[in-house]
Amino acid sequence: MNQKQVEEVLKAIIAGKYSWACVLMLRYNGYEPVDYIPYRTYIRLLKENYQLERQKSNYAGTGT
Repeated sequence: MNQKQVEEVLKAIIAGKYSWACVLMLRYNGYEPVDYIPYRTYIRLLKENYQLERQKSNYAGTGT
C-alpha cells in the first residue's frame, strides 16, 4: 500500500467506518473483497461510500 492508500484507510477508521476500512485494505493488497464478505454487504458499502465521496467533491467543486 502506498501512502495515499494508507491515509484513506486511516480516514475510514477515524470516521468509525471499520467495514469500509476492511474493504479498502483488501482491495489495496490485491484481494477481492467479495471473497471475504457477503456480496450484498459489499455492494451496500460501495454505494454508501462512493455517494459520500461524490457529495464531498460536489461541495468542493461548487465553492460552498
